[in-house]
Amino acid sequence: MSKNNVLYLILIVILGLLLRLWNIDKPEGMWNDEYLTWSIANLKFPSDFFQGVANNCHAPLHYFYLKAWMFLFKDSDISLRVSSLVPGVISIFTMYLCAKEYLLKKHSELCALAAAFITAISGFLIYFSQEVRIYSLTFLIASMVLYYSLKVFNNPSNKNRWLLSLFSLLLIFEHTIGFVFVIFNTCALIAFMERKRKENSFANNIIAVIILCLPLVPFLYGLFAHPKYFSQWWAPFSWSKLLFYFTDLFSPVLKNISNAPPSFLQQIFDNASLNIGFIIFALVPTFICIGLLIKAFQNGRRVNLYLLTLFSATFLAVLIAALFGKIIFLTKYLIELYPILILLVAVGWASMQLRGFKITLATVFSVLTLFYIIVSYTSPVRLVREEGQRLVVSALCDMGIKKNDRVLYLYYPPSRFEKYTKESNLFFYANSIDKYNFPLYVYPGESSTYDAFKRGKALYRDVFLLKRNEKLSRFLADNYYLKMNKGDKLFIVELTSVSFFSEERLENIVLDAKSYERIPFLYLMSSYVKNYCLRESSQKLSYKGYYDSKSWRLHLFEKV
Repeated sequence: MSKNNVLYLILIVILGLLLRLWNIDKPEGMWNDEYLTWSIANLKFPSDFFQGVANNCHAPLHYFYLKAWMFLFKDSDISLRVSSLVPGVISIFTMYLCAKEYLLKKHSELCALAAAFITAISGFLIYFSQEVRIYSLTFLIASMVLYYSLKVFNNPSNKNRWLLSLFSLLLIFEHTIGFVFVIFNTCALIAFMERKRKENSFANNIIAVIILCLPLVPFLYGLFAHPKYFSQWWAPFSWSKLLFYFTDLFSPVLKNISNAPPSFLQQIFDNASLNIGFIIFALVPTFICIGLLIKAFQNGRRVNLYLLTLFSATFLAVLIAALFGKIIFLTKYLIELYPILILLVAVGWASMQLRGFKITLATVFSVLTLFYIIVSYTSPVRLVREEGQRLVVSALCDMGIKKNDRVLYLYYPPSRFEKYTKESNLFFYANSIDKYNFPLYVYPGESSTYDAFKRGKALYRDVFLLKRNEKLSRFLADNYYLKMNKGDKLFIVELTSVSFFSEERLENIVLDAKSYERIPFLYLMSSYVKNYCLRESSQKLSYKGYYDSKSWRLHLFEKV
């Protein structure tokens, strides 16, 4: 590696670091998934911690990583976000190694620098390098799996095979569906390695990995057998998600982070006119990368068949699971495949013969990506976590909450806000009708959360039409109206992104079989609870208005 290339790599890493540091302190605080990750890692070790990890839907490794990080660096929001930044920056170098191992001979150094640069400016990776979630570390481990897979492909020595097994094991314990990628990777390697290299069998490694993964089997069974993790109850599948998957990975425009818009075409045609911004900043970089992917496969190398098979099998497996409602098709759930795509885009670009065209493509891709990241108010570094839970606490302070006032949360339990209420030194009476306990307060008879997740639409259809719900009214009276004194306030906190149906609209949906089948149960339930609580509270208390803060709306009532 020449001194110039060392300098280029250092500059690329510095660029990636600066982009990930920029605006890392999010004023809105952590949103629910981040908060849940922190709260599990924050549990008392070992008993509470192990129980929390076991009861969560994600694989355990990241919680151990975050627990160790918090022990060393505390748990301020910035510190927690840096725990994702560190693997994000390291990934720039590991992708450099992957491209070097691909062995493009005279193009290898150029290809390696290109892979590092794409990783450094990837809007998708920048976003998750600033989020307190598993995905930045998952990408790093996946890139190491790819690196040692390529090394095994070229030289199946004992060292390479055992290191591949180690990182495969880490991936399985880091990401819940990592085992899908590992299974297909092992099969594809065996299928496409040259026969003379298969003499060094994978059998011992495979057996060792299987034995080490056995403790994870009960966790995976419980996860996929329990209906509460069939996330299709809150976001139905749409084919547009497949298109948003590629624009998320190849452009700085992120649309499928938590739930994609319903239509890809509506992003292109905005109110019957072309959305020039989406076309330029999302479609153009994506088409460039797809063209380079096609170029990479033109050389017909055996390693390309291996990578294509691995990508296709994993992608289709997750797609089929999404079609059957077992998982939401989100870009981040297939993050294990991203190192492959980055590598092949770099390969396609480095192998181009027309130097002028190569420079033009690199310039257009780099300028569009960096311009959007730096300038756009919806860039990955500026995207607001609209469910950020500090927003609620700040709003309560702005609305003048006092010691004896009460709060009713309509989507998350009060524990989701404790980190920020302690920061603000707030003390108040809080309760919730949240997405975990709603059967206790809403369903007139006996109903468990298990039943609600499994067959909620059948159970709750008549409930949604009730104008008088004795069980819900009793909860409100016993916890709020009867315990409030004159002048006391009640704040009802709703998450508008899940409770957007009015009473009239909700009734029309329930009475229309097709609409009722199409709309996710979560939106119906959240809207019903919100409408009922607001109507009941308006009859018992004096309504003083509401306060909007991103995806939150806080309604204020006072006892007179």
